[in-house]
Amino acid sequence: MLLAGFLSLSGCEAFTTRTPEPPGSGSLQFDQPTSELIVVQNILNAIAQKNTEAFMLCLADTAQGYSSQQQYRYEPSAEAGARFGDKFALWSRTEERQAFLALISRLGPDQAPKLTLSDARFDVRLPDSAVYVALYTLELPIALPSVPTRVAGTLRWTIVPNRVGLWAISRWRDAPSPASDSIPYTWSTLKALLVN
Repeated sequence: MLLAGFLSLSGCEAFTTRTPEPPGSGSLQFDQPTSELIVVQNILNAIAQKNTEAFMLCLADTAQGYSSQQQYRYEPSAEAGARFGDKFALWSRTEERQAFLALISRLGPDQAPKLTLSDARFDVRLPDSAVYVALYTLELPIALPSVPTRVAGTLRWTIVPNRVGLWAISRWRDAPSPASDSIPYTWSTLKALLVN
């Protein structure tokens, strides 16, 4: 009888090995970035899912096999660059991580940033680089007196492959967009206000 029970359990694969999910991943969507298109989708998923590690994997790092010329750098919008020049002069992946963590820490478990892209396109697509451009609006379901809850602008991501063919953003340029009349702040302003 005991043997029959064991055989019926083994028939329903109760003892088969499965790949464990990373802690807290839930429905995490992060694909191996074997093309520039996957990088764009990965960073959008990371923002929507508030996943810092996935977000950081989308930014080029010499520790991930990118050359020093490909190392991630951020170029703020002109207004934010003038206002927060001291912060952006030394901006790196460390500050990018701090800004993202500060952003998601202000959101409840059921809240997420809402990033809307429009007029999105690849301006350049070459074997060793691609340039993705889009108008964006980022909305945050939070109410903080010193931090804007809506920012808008134009993002320009230069996406490059490392020596093993995995792609990441090496340069992120921010600029105002036609929506700047109604939404005066860019993502750069938000990032600067979130980083101490």
